[in-house]
Amino acid sequence: MKTNFPDKKFLKKLLKNSKKKVDVSLDTTEQILIYSGSALNWIGDYITDKNAKWTKEKLNIDDLYLTGTNPKWNEIVIDKCKRSPRKLREYFKKNKGAKNLFKGVKYQNLPILVRYEGKQYKVLDGMHRTIAAIRDNRKEITAFVVSLRGSPKPQCEAHVVYDLLRSYNRGINRNKKDLISALRFLRHGYSNVEDLLKKRFSKPYIPGDDEIQDIIRKSLGD
Repeated sequence: MKTNFPDKKFLKKLLKNSKKKVDVSLDTTEQILIYSGSALNWIGDYITDKNAKWTKEKLNIDDLYLTGTNPKWNEIVIDKCKRSPRKLREYFKKNKGAKNLFKGVKYQNLPILVRYEGKQYKVLDGMHRTIAAIRDNRKEITAFVVSLRGSPKPQCEAHVVYDLLRSYNRGINRNKKDLISALRFLRHGYSNVEDLLKKRFSKPYIPGDDEIQDIIRKSLGD
């Protein structure tokens, strides 16, 4: 990401201090939510979902539904092998260059994360380990499997709400109606947003801004 800031060494120190503040103020689950959001994956959604049920299981690797990694690997795993461990195993046998493409992956005796939906075991985290297991011709893999009891109820990173309010406050987007709609959308989609609006973004935390508080009050209504 580009920046006009003149001192890169200072930015590294700022990053270190910022990370330290985050690590101290947030628990493990909240940190996972932040980092999974930065990595653009769904891990945090399932880890924080109050309707999630987790079990630790030994799974047949051929029963897994393989998910995305990086564009080069996806050409093989998704486009050529159609997310199938069996087809990927055959691809390794028939293509000598395949092992070079995936040479960086190593098998570790660490459970992967799997979401069970639509009668499929979809890899949520641990594709590197899974690919290594397929390459090494392993038959089983240990996984923490998550399934949902009812509708998804994930939690939202607090900064998402903050970014919307900040955009309005700084004059980047002054469309009050759309802001209220966006906050309502988040409130109905994420289990913690109503609590964030009532507590984290209440007047004691955002003092002297009656307009923002009015927007929050309206977003809390249906």
